[in-house]
Amino acid sequence: MGSIHGPRTIQPGEYKKPAQQERGSAPLLEVEGLTKRFQGVIALKDYRLTLREGEILGVIGPNGAGKTTLINLLSGFLKPDEGSIRFRGRDLTRLAVHRIPALGIARTFQNIRLFPSLTALENVMVAMTVHHPPDLDSLLLGFGPGQRRAQRLRERAMDLLAQLGIAHLANRPAAALSYGDQRRVEIARALALEPSLLLLDEPTAGLHPEESEALVEQLRRLHQERSVAIVMVAHDMPVVMRFCPRLHVLSSGTLLAEGTPEEIRNNPLVLEAFLGRARHPGAA
Repeated sequence: MGSIHGPRTIQPGEYKKPAQQERGSAPLLEVEGLTKRFQGVIALKDYRLTLREGEILGVIGPNGAGKTTLINLLSGFLKPDEGSIRFRGRDLTRLAVHRIPALGIARTFQNIRLFPSLTALENVMVAMTVHHPPDLDSLLLGFGPGQRRAQRLRERAMDLLAQLGIAHLANRPAAALSYGDQRRVEIARALALEPSLLLLDEPTAGLHPEESEALVEQLRRLHQERSVAIVMVAHDMPVVMRFCPRLHVLSSGTLLAEGTPEEIRNNPLVLEAFLGRARHPGAA
């Protein structure tokens, strides 16, 4: 099978949405012309995306392609130099980062950011305070005027840990968990925000192939149960190809190709980008 776009890159303004994105309900996420520079270096240029409710998108590319920059922009950790981000019709482009999770967007990090001294259960419960302002004594110590509500939150947090196969680790400090289990706690914490859009930055990084496979199966079940839309950034090509029915390929900060796993696998421009047969200027 040949290239989905022919032997060239997508030019600015030329990107076309897949046919299935042209119909149906209003988009969950609309990104137009997203551009970010760091000290004159273009990390992301004119990126465009339309994502529907419950859709899964994989974003791949070589090192320096702009993948993590994209996640940081979508989650509000960075602000773009150009372009716009709309979530359920609301402009998030300049919204303060701390306001975004309450709107239904959650993320994980390439470098895990748990509270190391809190238990796995407490890490998940803390995230729930976005939607349930805390009475901290009730929430973490189990007594006080909000005890009944705190018990419900604990039960929900335990359910999330169970869905990720780590309920038996609920009372262990995060710092004492294995790397793979810390990844699962981080995903459980993101899901505790009750997101409509989950942004996963290298969720299988540092995991053995068997661990990666198990985590992907858990993510697949969670997606089926919750219908949460997912944007997954990853280097692990087998993982992305199995989990994501739609892929974007970034190279040097630009959208190089888009399509199904089979189309991407056979795209010569993608092979060039990954195998190094073409030289591109660096991007953050």
